[in-house]
Amino acid sequence: MIGLRALALGLTASFLLAAAPQKYTYWVQPCTDAASMCQPDDPQLAAWAFEAWQRASGGELEFTPVKDREHARIRLYWASAEQGMYGETRPMVFEGHLGAEVYVRPSPLPVNGDRLLRDAIVYLTCLHESGHALGLAHTAVFADIMYSFQYGGDFNEYFGRYRRKLETRGDIAKNSGMSAADRARLLEILKN
Repeated sequence: MIGLRALALGLTASFLLAAAPQKYTYWVQPCTDAASMCQPDDPQLAAWAFEAWQRASGGELEFTPVKDREHARIRLYWASAEQGMYGETRPMVFEGHLGAEVYVRPSPLPVNGDRLLRDAIVYLTCLHESGHALGLAHTAVFADIMYSFQYGGDFNEYFGRYRRKLETRGDIAKNSGMSAADRARLLEILKN
């Protein structure tokens, strides 16, 4: 009887440990550098990107913002045009775990007078680059958030199809921008 009880407790403990989400702290650079063209509410777009990955993980990921970048496993910086990038993710080690420095270049304001298109581009770039921080690679599938324009494709349509889902800025938080395949690849990574 004692053996069965110990086995049951062990199985329960194993289940509880397996069910615990992977925890990520993140920091988003404040919009203080005018050269980056970052807008004061851009950090919210970055936060929505982390929240989208958390929802897509089905409880396997937990993101928590921190005030000091030194305590963040993922650090998001606003890049300027002079840095010659649109978005980039660089791996780093944080407390013995894989972390990342994410660089996102905000679009100038406005894009053809359309503030929602501008915010959509910034949000989707944050989503794409934070996907790399989680271990997702580029794909050649135009529907994926992890799609790479190195495969070609219509840049305007890529962002335009997402923009057409939006009536207000708050709609960005409700429309993840991910494909079913993006979610499936995330869950596959989290299993391993």
